[in-house]
Amino acid sequence: KGRVAVVTAARGGRAELRVEDTGSGIPEAVRARLFEAFSSDKPGGTGLGLATVKRLVDEMKGEISVESGPSGTAVKVLFPA
Repeated sequence: KGRVAVVTAARGGRAELRVEDTGSGIPEAVRARLFEAFSSDKPGGTGLGLATVKRLVDEMKGEISVESGPSGTAVKVLFPA
């Protein structure tokens, strides 16, 4: 019923990767812990996915951010070009 889009672009000397969905969004309490290892609100979730992504992005001197609301979520990663 929803959609997921992956968008790439060159922005100001950096490469941008953006993943967006049209889901119901991430509750604010969960957003505060998104990048913490072993923190998950999903049954059976390990809480390692975004924690691992954040660690890798940091090692590559990049930036990661999340925007979420009732009409969806977007995760944006900026890498040095």
